[in-house]
Amino acid sequence: MKQSTRMIVASLAVVGALAGGAAYAARGDGHCGPGMMGGASAEKFVGNRLDKLHSELKLSAEQEGAWKTWSGAMQEKAAKMKERRPDFEAMAKLPAPERMAQMLERHKERQKEMEDALASLRSFYGTLTPEQQKAFDRFQPFGGQHRGGPRGGGEGRPGRG
Repeated sequence: MKQSTRMIVASLAVVGALAGGAAYAARGDGHCGPGMMGGASAEKFVGNRLDKLHSELKLSAEQEGAWKTWSGAMQEKAAKMKERRPDFEAMAKLPAPERMAQMLERHKERQKEMEDALASLRSFYGTLTPEQQKAFDRFQPFGGQHRGGPRGGGEGRPGRG
């Protein structure tokens, strides 16, 4: 796999985990309730996962500055998740075209955020050694693949989420 493709996949995994997963869990519907992150806030959950990644990467002193820049941006996104959540009750009262227009605007904002996150990730990822890049590529933002249940593949097949 090309290095640029791996970086994009890793970036999407990390950003998706931070932005999408925690926001969905915070909504409290479906199978991902407020307890999905063990009762922790998105900030604490992301902080714990970043701490685990940091220890797995075994960064040198020269790499720490890039780590702090990248991980700080990820923690900042997690801190802002709750305030970025749409008001679902207000959205439900809007006419369908207005509701869709607001959804489209939020998607544009998220795309810009992901583009910024990708640039930040590329900058950090470029400081890693090949071994560290492999460790980063293996890292699972939510702690591993989840099998079974409504989103899992079961029977040894990978799940969708």
